[in-house]
Amino acid sequence: AKEILKDEWGVTNLDSVLKELSEEPVAAASLGQVYKGTLLDGTEVAIKVQRPNIMEQIALDMHFLREIAPIARRTFNLNTDTTGTVDAWGAGFVDELDYLSEAKNAQIFMENIQSTPLADVVFAPPVVDEYSTAKVLTTEWIDGERLDKSSQDDVTVLCSIAMNTYLTMMLEIGVLHCDPHPGNLLRT
Repeated sequence: AKEILKDEWGVTNLDSVLKELSEEPVAAASLGQVYKGTLLDGTEVAIKVQRPNIMEQIALDMHFLREIAPIARRTFNLNTDTTGTVDAWGAGFVDELDYLSEAKNAQIFMENIQSTPLADVVFAPPVVDEYSTAKVLTTEWIDGERLDKSSQDDVTVLCSIAMNTYLTMMLEIGVLHCDPHPGNLLRT
């Protein structure tokens, strides 16, 4: 991850950007890992780093699935375009790898949510543009409690707010920006 950060940020030493960087990821997924860091100005940040060679791995997986798709269609007598489904799935994975697009979507979400009753209730972490690239997404660090680990009585209410937010994005804003896993749903 450190080599990717240096390459993406165009630095030879991470000390020129960061005071601190967690040795291990604080969160991990199939496409990337998140580290906690502190910028030189003292801002705590979440740094999402794409896994090395992930595009090549996805391309190989999609090629394999694309080869199997027509066989699966015939074998299981499926009445669907299995190859088209694999292609759409592959395009979605490639889109997920563009962290600049993810940053833009978060900013669009924040701009649009301001015109709704949810303006003071939900937010996306502010993006740190200077340290975000196609392979690295840097946002301000958000301290909070994961809802799936909470013992508070208001989890159901907060889940209702999350659902209201998704519906507002879909029906009013017209852009659905979400990654609704427990690590992204925090009480702040």
